[in-house]
Amino acid sequence: MNVTLHIDGAPVTLENVSRNAQELTLTIGATTYHFRAHRLPDGSVLLEQETAPGIWQRSVGVAWQSGKTRRVQIGMLEADIAELAADLAHADAASPLSPPAPMPGLVRQLLVKKGEKVRKGQPLAVMEAMKLQMTLSAGGEATVEAVLVKEGDMIPEGAELLRLKAKA
Repeated sequence: MNVTLHIDGAPVTLENVSRNAQELTLTIGATTYHFRAHRLPDGSVLLEQETAPGIWQRSVGVAWQSGKTRRVQIGMLEADIAELAADLAHADAASPLSPPAPMPGLVRQLLVKKGEKVRKGQPLAVMEAMKLQMTLSAGGEATVEAVLVKEGDMIPEGAELLRLKAKA
């Protein structure tokens, strides 16, 4: 499978991408990269890169969904990954109206209030994890039924920040 990343605005094609629950292998040009991840008890993920056969180096990394794009940050590198069309169609069908927290973190900013009408893709809240800020967006046309957190709250992965009621 080939995947396109946009690094500093320039498209980069990843070739021979293979992945399973804990490992990802990809080729850029003539260089092959191999990563593995381990979920830790606190909900964070330990990311390692194979730097030589059998030698693994720990990396700081984070990934989250932003609309139809998967955003990834590993160390100082941040990239947008355009998923394959079939994956996007499936992701949109299962996309929650009120997105849950993609990882443990801090509620940095709430961008909507109870009773406010929102449209699909509208930013709802900003979270921060590992000094990385991410914006959570509405999964469809809706009304904010409840705001369940306040700015400054620490929340676990999967937490519901807002409850949206679908537009009738």
